[in-house]
Amino acid sequence: MIISTLGPTAALGAEEADGRLTLQGAIDIALKEHPSLKETREKVAAAKYQIGATRSAYLPQVTYTNNLYYGNAFPAVSGAAGTSGPPGLGGIGAQTTDFYVNRFSLSQLIYDFGKTPGLIDQSRSTFQQTREDYAGNRQKVVLDSRSAYFGHLAARRARKVAEENVAQNQILLKQAQGFYQVGLRAKIDVTKAEANLYDAEAQLIKAKNAVELSQVTLMTALGLKTWPYKGLEDVLEVTPQPQSQAELKSQALNQRPEILKNRSQQDYNQAARRVARAGWFPTLSSLAAYGWSGPSPPFGFSSFDNRSWWVGAGLTVPLFDGLLTYNNVRVANANTRATLANAEVLSQDVSKEVDQAYLDVQASWELIRATKKALEAARENLRLAQGRYQVGVGSIIEVTDAQVQYFQSDLKYVQALYDYRINEAKLDKAIGRAF
Repeated sequence: MIISTLGPTAALGAEEADGRLTLQGAIDIALKEHPSLKETREKVAAAKYQIGATRSAYLPQVTYTNNLYYGNAFPAVSGAAGTSGPPGLGGIGAQTTDFYVNRFSLSQLIYDFGKTPGLIDQSRSTFQQTREDYAGNRQKVVLDSRSAYFGHLAARRARKVAEENVAQNQILLKQAQGFYQVGLRAKIDVTKAEANLYDAEAQLIKAKNAVELSQVTLMTALGLKTWPYKGLEDVLEVTPQPQSQAELKSQALNQRPEILKNRSQQDYNQAARRVARAGWFPTLSSLAAYGWSGPSPPFGFSSFDNRSWWVGAGLTVPLFDGLLTYNNVRVANANTRATLANAEVLSQDVSKEVDQAYLDVQASWELIRATKKALEAARENLRLAQGRYQVGVGSIIEVTDAQVQYFQSDLKYVQALYDYRINEAKLDKAIGRAF
C-alpha cells in the first residue's frame, strides 16, 4: 500500500514561503478562521459550563424574599398579635397600613438516591459528545481545505498545460504559413493550424476561469474574505509511504469521532437510566429560615422586633406520579439498546469507508504511474510528428493529432495527481486523523 505525506514543507505551519500559501498554512488558517468551527467551539464551551450548572445542586441554595403588603388586614403597631406574617382580616374600621415580611431561606440537598450524580454524569457525557462533534467538524474542515487547495493547484497546472498548447499551436501556425508562402504546403495547412490555435485559445480561457473559480472555492474553505497570497506551494506531486490496511482500520475504530461520540452516548444513557430509577426513591434535604416582619420599612430598626427562625429537614416520598418514572426507565433502556445497535452500524460503516478510501488511494497511485507513462509516450510522439512536419515528410493532421494527444495526456496526468491527493485526504478523514 502507498500513502503520501502532506509535503516537504508541512512543518512550516501557517507561515508563508516567499508570499506563497503552504498546504499546512492553509490547514492552520481553516482551523482558525472557519465559521463552523467557531460555532462548535462555543457549543463545547456551553456544554462544559452545563456541568457546573448541574453540579450546583450539591451546594446550598440561599434565597432572600421581601414581601410588601398594603391594606387594613394588618396591625399598625409592630409587635402586635399576628405580626409574624400576613394576619387575618382586620375588620371594619381597621387602620390601612403597610406591612413588610422579610426572610432568608437556606436549603441543602442531603441525598436523592443518585439522581444528582446521574445528572452530572449526563452533563459530562454531553460535553464529551460535543467535543467529538468539534473533532469531526475539524476533520471535515481540513478535508474541504485540502481538497480546495489541491483543486486550485490542479487548476493552475491545467492552465499551464493550456498555455503550452496555445504556444505549440502558434509555432505550428507560423510553420504552416511559412511553408505555404514558399509553396511547399497547401492553404489547408494554414487554415487547419488557425482552427487548432483558436480552439486552444478557447481552452485556455476556460482554464483561466477555472483557476479563478478554484481560488474562490479555496477562500471559502479557509474562511477567508480576501486573497493576500502571491501563489501556492505546489505539492501536487506525491511522496509514497507504505501503510497497512489492517492498521489503518484499527486506527479508525479507535479514534473516529463518530465512534467516540457513540461511547459517550452510551455513558449518557447509563446515567439517564440511573436518573430515571431515582424517581422511585425519596429525596432528603435540610431546611432553615430566618426572617422578620412588621409595618415599618423592610430595613427599619423597629422591623427587627418581630423576628422568627426555624430549622428542619424535609423528606419527599413519591407515591404515584402517573407512571412517569416507570416510562422514563423504559425510555432509558430503549435508548441504551439503540445506542449499542448504532455502535455496530458505525463500526461497519467506518470499516467500509476505510476500505474504500484505501482502495481508491491504491488505484490512484497505479493511475498516476500509467498516465505518466502515457504522457512520456505522447511527448515523444509529438516530438517525432513535429520533426517529420518540419522536414516535409509529415502532414499537419499528424502533428495536430499528436498535439491533442499530448494535451489530453498532460491533463489526465494532472487529474491523476489531483485524484490521488483527494483520495489521500479522504483516507485521513476515514481513519480519524487528528489535526
